[in-house]
Amino acid sequence: MPTSSPAAQPPMHARSALAVDRVRKYAHEMASQAHLKFRLANLACGLLPDFGSGVVRSRVYRFVGLKIGSAATIMGNIDLTGGADAFYQRLTVGPGCNIATHVTINVDAEVVLGTDVSLGPHVRIYTGTHAVGPGSNRRMPAVQAKPVVIEDGAWIGLGATILPGVTVGHGSIVAAGAVVDADVPPDSYVVGNPARVTQQLPWGDR
Repeated sequence: MPTSSPAAQPPMHARSALAVDRVRKYAHEMASQAHLKFRLANLACGLLPDFGSGVVRSRVYRFVGLKIGSAATIMGNIDLTGGADAFYQRLTVGPGCNIATHVTINVDAEVVLGTDVSLGPHVRIYTGTHAVGPGSNRRMPAVQAKPVVIEDGAWIGLGATILPGVTVGHGSIVAAGAVVDADVPPDSYVVGNPARVTQQLPWGDR
């Protein structure tokens, strides 16, 4: 009885070429995500004391290509993450911003901090998420990037988390530990997980 022939395999040289192409693609992706200038900036800034070096750190980040406004102060090294292109162009820090220590900002999409925005210690801002899939795999693999905007004068408290696609309105306060999953109206005080408005702040521009 004749035996069935094995499944056809591509020639050895074709398989080798495919393997080389995969390695090259992977190496290119890794190189594009290394962000060496930013890593060197963090290495240099890591030698500086926190708080007192805010202006110096801002200038170092500006020097390596980040969009940092005048008179911005960055108290500790930013944990800036993201695998998308235009890594250095996706974060905009407006004039007079104050960024505290241990802040994480994901720049899969654009993040804009307006004039005089304050970020407390351990604040996290994320722009990357995933579509919901079927029960067999709820997190679909493709990244969905949604920009975050924090408008002029807003204050994001200690340990708060801003989720993808959110706009925090002008002059608003996000309380410590809040998780913001929806837009915050201007001059509002939001608390909790998920964050909800508990107070309208009475003052505007002065």
